[in-house]
Amino acid sequence: MKLKLTIINLEGEYLKTEVDLLNVVTASGELTILANHIPLLTTINISQMYYINDNEKIYFAIAGGTLFVNEEGCKVITPAIEKEDEIDFDRALNAKNRALERLSAHNNNEVDIVRAEIALKKALNRLSFKN
Repeated sequence: MKLKLTIINLEGEYLKTEVDLLNVVTASGELTILANHIPLLTTINISQMYYINDNEKIYFAIAGGTLFVNEEGCKVITPAIEKEDEIDFDRALNAKNRALERLSAHNNNEVDIVRAEIALKKALNRLSFKN
């Protein structure tokens, strides 16, 4: 039996498919979702996420979000997600460098430290896919 998976980002429906399993990193730890999983609502960390379908593992860089599971399937709602082969590594490296610059100027009251730390986490997560 397959798990119905829908991924929604800020632009709308990013992906709708059926998979064997979904693996996400939540605030409580790594979690694998299979068909007929108990209902669940939890947050997803900035992390790598993958699903397996017919022995093929598909990886994504996800910028956090919400995981919702019910009897109809599984929804991932995220501000940003990129499939492994969609990642622009130059752009991610530039984002990392900008975040590090902002953090190094931490005594400047105009710098939002939390926002810079989140941007750094997102960039590092995307860069983690580069071999």
